[in-house]
Amino acid sequence: MKKAISLAVVGADIYTVCQTVDAFIEDEVKKVFNSKKTKKLERGIAFPTCISVNNIVGHYSPLVDESTQLKEGDVAKIICGAHIDGYASNTAVTVVVGDSKVDGRKADVVLAAYHAIKAAERVIRD
Repeated sequence: MKKAISLAVVGADIYTVCQTVDAFIEDEVKKVFNSKKTKKLERGIAFPTCISVNNIVGHYSPLVDESTQLKEGDVAKIICGAHIDGYASNTAVTVVVGDSKVDGRKADVVLAAYHAIKAAERVIRD
């Protein structure tokens, strides 16, 4: 996720960021469980990297000819995931592209997402 966040900068092409993060995940999962006994474990991408910007609800992973660039102040939700031996782990984060502060409706959305995850954490039980 740190790799994806570092690539989500002003002017970055969404297709390129998605492909770069997917390639990074593929390379990194090859480094774990690579002994003789565990070499045959399946591992790779569990969920392709998606960057949903502003009014796009979810799972936007464009083709090269459909891609757009990130702009200053865009609110972007980044989702990616990896799996090892069929056990998947997905993660997501919402970031504001660039150094600008958001206000108004964009700030309301980011704050609402924050409070929603905190409420969900409180009701999770063992």
